[in-house]
Amino acid sequence: MAIPDFIVDLRAHIGNRPLWLSGSTAVVVRPGADGEEVLLVRRADSGAWSPVCGIIDPGEQPGDAAARESLEEAAVEVVVERLVLVDVTAPIRYPNGDVTQYIDHTFRCRWVAGEPTSA
Repeated sequence: MAIPDFIVDLRAHIGNRPLWLSGSTAVVVRPGADGEEVLLVRRADSGAWSPVCGIIDPGEQPGDAAARESLEEAAVEVVVERLVLVDVTAPIRYPNGDVTQYIDHTFRCRWVAGEPTSA
């Protein structure tokens, strides 16, 4: 989970001050033997298990970001089916002192191809 270049550039100007960002979360589901399976990935920053999520690139549509992040983070191709939630996170302070807050767009996505791997 690398920091996007545009954020590195912004941080060069604003330091650790609060930064408002747009995020996208992909809740990826596929049929399983006992019902639907949900894809979880281990976060690089905290080690916690979570749905695929990431920062929306400038000019990118939130649904496109969910599909891109699914491919980048888990090597899984998805189709975005619908928006299920828009929410604002509490401010987050990272170990390096950076402060961010996100407006997050959560999408239900259908698993199309690929076997999950840590990318």
